[in-house]
Amino acid sequence: MRLLPSDPDIETIVSRIKSGDIDLQPDFQRGEVWTRAKKQRLVDSVLRDWHVPPIHVIEDVQTRKQEVLDGQQRLAAIRDFVDGEFALDGTIEPLDDGLTPLHGSKYRDLPETWRRRFNQFTIRLFRIVDYRPGEPGELFFRLNQPTSLTGAEQRNAFFGPVRAQIKSLVEGLNEMGLGKDFLGFSNSRMAYDDVLSRVALFLERGSLDIKVKSSDLIELYRSETPLTPETTRLIHEALELFGKTREHLMVDMKFNKATLSTWLLFTVRCLTRDYDWMSAKTLADFMEYFEKARLLGSSHSERVSSTVSTEWLFNVYVSRSTARVADVSSVLLRDATLWLVFDEFIRAHAINTARPDIDSILSAFAYDPNSNQPPEDDSVARRLIENGWGDLA
Repeated sequence: MRLLPSDPDIETIVSRIKSGDIDLQPDFQRGEVWTRAKKQRLVDSVLRDWHVPPIHVIEDVQTRKQEVLDGQQRLAAIRDFVDGEFALDGTIEPLDDGLTPLHGSKYRDLPETWRRRFNQFTIRLFRIVDYRPGEPGELFFRLNQPTSLTGAEQRNAFFGPVRAQIKSLVEGLNEMGLGKDFLGFSNSRMAYDDVLSRVALFLERGSLDIKVKSSDLIELYRSETPLTPETTRLIHEALELFGKTREHLMVDMKFNKATLSTWLLFTVRCLTRDYDWMSAKTLADFMEYFEKARLLGSSHSERVSSTVSTEWLFNVYVSRSTARVADVSSVLLRDATLWLVFDEFIRAHAINTARPDIDSILSAFAYDPNSNQPPEDDSVARRLIENGWGDLA
């Protein structure tokens, strides 16, 4: 990979953006997330002749068009100021005697000398050429290590098969109507990509009892090996089933990233167990049953085993959905909760099917009969691992 430097002025850069020679929104970039205040600080820096970090673009050797790898937010801010989307803030500290009188001025209102000063400000631009597929993503990852990018946003710069597969699944999710109104959270900061990549890694490993760390997901995205067709099929079918529950649900079922991951893994397990009777209507009925039981702190029966109350179980589920959410123990406890309540749901609704084999879960909740206290939840998680419940095979 070679990086060829140049120092175009802002007038040239804006012209190239508007002509389409520079693309601010290639498919690997996040949306424009800078606030107006942050954009105004950048314009202030330009007008003070201060430093603006370099821009990195990937150049297509055939078309000579350039896609912004790093610097999208800076260039969007400059373009928006030129287009009159926001005005100069002359009150930014430290105050500048020349800029203070210009407070509230838009680009077109600037005195000619100041507009010329803005237009002639140069920014170092690196054209990336002669690169291998993984190199631009690695550069983006290293450039943004010190920033507040989410893990999903950093991983999204890796040009590999896994990134393309996850993006395709997210697009399918949106097409199925599984957006913020249904899920309870949006894809801001690529939250959906994060959930689906974690689910995918669980399925690739075939186990829930290994923690999914950020470094594991980075390696997944860096790899030139795609997800297996079985993994992408199962996630797609689980999302499809989820989408169809919308017309049957009678409760406002909301998720966060942790609980959505758990429900998707539950649905995938139903698919792998060939539960042909698991229709969208049945899944919606179970969601309603579970949510009502969670809100009440109890379900059809008062205990999920001979000793453990459903109130305690739901308390563990809620606590492990908001804290320590990525720990192996939290993943297993949320999953076990769904299956315990699901077994009860099957019995309560007299569904004519073989009950799920949950003996390994029930035995994990057993404790000393001489004690009047419920088991420690971490102890339950350890027993679940010992009993093999984390095995997805």
